[in-house]
Amino acid sequence: MRLAHHLKPVFAVPGDDIHEPYLELAERDELIRTNREDTAAYAAIGAAEVSNEPAALLATRGPGLAHALPGLACALADHVPILCITGAPVDQGFQSLLPSLESNRLRLTVTDDPKEAARSLARSRPAVLTRPQAPDELEPHLREAQPPQPTDDEIDEVRRRLEGKKVTILVGRGCYRSLAGEHIERLAELLNAPIVQTMRGRGIVPEYHPRNYGVVGLRGWANHVLQEADVILALGARLTERTLPEEPDAEIIAVTLHLNGPADLHLECDPVPLLQALVKDPPETQPWEPERREPDEPDTHAYRVVKTALRAWIGPVTLDSGQHTPLTLLAAHLSSPNELIHSGAFCPMGFALPAALGAATRTPEPVLAITGDGGFLATHHELETAVREDLPITVLVLRNRELGFTRQTADLDDPEPAKMDLPTDPADLAEAYGIEVHRLEHDQTDELHRTLRDAEMQREPTVVIVELPREDIPLPGRSD
Repeated sequence: MRLAHHLKPVFAVPGDDIHEPYLELAERDELIRTNREDTAAYAAIGAAEVSNEPAALLATRGPGLAHALPGLACALADHVPILCITGAPVDQGFQSLLPSLESNRLRLTVTDDPKEAARSLARSRPAVLTRPQAPDELEPHLREAQPPQPTDDEIDEVRRRLEGKKVTILVGRGCYRSLAGEHIERLAELLNAPIVQTMRGRGIVPEYHPRNYGVVGLRGWANHVLQEADVILALGARLTERTLPEEPDAEIIAVTLHLNGPADLHLECDPVPLLQALVKDPPETQPWEPERREPDEPDTHAYRVVKTALRAWIGPVTLDSGQHTPLTLLAAHLSSPNELIHSGAFCPMGFALPAALGAATRTPEPVLAITGDGGFLATHHELETAVREDLPITVLVLRNRELGFTRQTADLDDPEPAKMDLPTDPADLAEAYGIEVHRLEHDQTDELHRTLRDAEMQREPTVVIVELPREDIPLPGRSD
């Protein structure tokens, strides 16, 4: 991972024990004040994901840190390097809270040592620094922090295991952190080996690359490439049930900073030095070209809407959790990993809007947030931040007037689950913040295309609402 030597802008909610760094950053106009700490953390994730550099937030100890925990949990599950700076926690008395989070056997780093916090960021992990200070003070530690490197013996062992085998290269999000894309392309060409991606690893090798066979996992369409391989070289990928819905017979070599899943050999290191060594002296493997398959396009109104939106929008897109999530992922064709930002492991509802705020602070392009009306209701208050900070985001609300995915999965047991409806009109909320609102029907795809293109060129906070009927989406493992 290549760490930036700064963590700005910082996202924050002010409070007693962080006044000094808060006011210092605000005076320098290096701070974005959000309305809640959880959305500050989601904004930091958006900033880190779009720029591939760490990001930071400020939160007071006790209630502020407690509010930030959902965002920190999201960063922990998705291995996103964000830093939460807070006051010294106490275990009893006023505003007492000792934070502790664990996800996929990985524990959140909570420390008063800036060096330890920097080491956590270097391993693509979030950290809580319990020493209120401006992020500038961490810059020397960020310059020094580097992920572990592979040994010569480990490189030789990987080369030996690849010799004479049909190799598949599995690319995960960790390869984005380490800037490994070009090295992967070169190795795949030398070995004449197929490349497959996790859902969050998409775009690290452009999807138009001739060696890229698509996505694997629960909603993937290239799982057969894993099943037919002799050896899987898994780079920066989580090997969970969502990536490997069926454990393959192939030998698995995992090169990642944190292993969670089956592997015959695990190297806990940055993948780039290994890739450079294999490119310099490639093993003699068995060239092969598996069958190329394409994903099935769902016949739903929501799918046609998100496909139109992705074709219209040029800049980065953030994606919320809901029925629209798998549809958007299927409709996407990525040439860069920062074109589509979403949470792959934690999947909180209400992620897209604040993540778009954060992304907009680190990219020159306007950002589109795709959400449902449930996600919009969870974080609409951050539209006020977008207006106050003049951030060029557009929020596309797919309105079906219900918690659609929750209702659909509850339908498996109850055909009419109660209290799933969302009657509130998102337009009323957006207009209360002084934001321009466009309302369209689901069949107005040409108008949607024009509206989004105009919004992107205007570079002002905008809300576009598309009215959708109640409908179901295909669920993995179900044919009905």
